[in-house]
Amino acid sequence: MDKQKTPFKNVYLIDMRKLAKQPIDWTPNGAVLPIEKMNNIPTDNKTVFTKLFSERHTKRMIDQYPVLFPIITHDARTIIEYISADGKPLITLYPNADVDIHNADWQKYLTTTAKEDFMNMYNNHKKMIEGMRGALMSLKK
Repeated sequence: MDKQKTPFKNVYLIDMRKLAKQPIDWTPNGAVLPIEKMNNIPTDNKTVFTKLFSERHTKRMIDQYPVLFPIITHDARTIIEYISADGKPLITLYPNADVDIHNADWQKYLTTTAKEDFMNMYNNHKKMIEGMRGALMSLKK
């Protein structure tokens, strides 16, 4: 197995430069976002690599990116997707601590290690966002 791939998650680094230059393709199944790296492997040698992400969570991530980026740099454009053993998405964690649940029984399909990883990542994201609450609230106005 590839040393950089964790068997229970996919980590997507969104290419915000491409996103700023071209409009987002919105489909009935979600937003098509350009991926710069997947699991820390650059995708630039391939054709444009994209993936569908939840519209609501994507819009919030893009809106909050200008506030998040100066503080958490590349994590402000990192989306983590936790997957089942057969590669199906179970739950997705966005940089702003938004969570998109794809399977109501997601916990049943994750190992203890995967659940611990998710909870650690979620708690870290949540703590960071709570520290920036004032700046993020000004975006709503």
